[in-house]
Amino acid sequence: MPPRPEEVARKLQRPGFVERMAKGGHRLYAHPDGRIAVIPFHSGELPKGTFKKILKQVGLTEEEFRQL
Repeated sequence: MPPRPEEVARKLQRPGFVERMAKGGHRLYAHPDGRIAVIPFHSGELPKGTFKKILKQVGLTEEEFRQL
C-alpha cells in the first residue's frame, strides 16, 4: 500500500531533504548532495507509480524507505 504524501515528506526529511518550494499541489524537496524529489500533495495515498518515481528520484528502494 503506497503511503500518503505527508508520510513521504516526513520520512524524506530524516536523511536531510528540505522543502525548497511549493506551487499548487506540489512540493519540491532537495538534498544537499543535489537530489530532488517532487511530491504531489493531493488527498489520499500516492499512486503506486508516483511513489516509485519519487523513490527513484531520491535513490531509495521501498525497503530503505520503510526503514526511515
